[in-house]
Amino acid sequence: MNKLLIALIAGTFAATAAAQMPAPSEKAKAKQEIVKEATKVPEQSSPTANAAQQKMNTEASKKVGKALPDKMAKREAVKAAEKVGQEGSTGAMTAADAAKNTAASKGMAKALPTAKDKRKAAAEVTKEKASQ
Repeated sequence: MNKLLIALIAGTFAATAAAQMPAPSEKAKAKQEIVKEATKVPEQSSPTANAAQQKMNTEASKKVGKALPDKMAKREAVKAAEKVGQEGSTGAMTAADAAKNTAASKGMAKALPTAKDKRKAAAEVTKEKASQ
């Protein structure tokens, strides 16, 4: 019986304490609205609405003019592209040019032909860096 009275008194205190809490302020309400908007799940459009939108997009794209409407313009564009390719503006080299350049580079002397020379040069650079 004593436990029951204690539980009733504690419940009464809890209920009155909760009833006396202040109402949420305008700031709190604004924050709640912002959070509600941010976490809102966007509505999914139906497949029929998607199909209707795609049909409208297709009709609109058919009305747009082509980039090269006639055959003469296409031929001129192809000729211009071929001319640019023949001039070599793309930087592509032929196999003969590549072979000639390779043969010329093989005939050049290397700066440090042996491993011993390389080690000596590295040691000199290290000594110079240490003295600075």
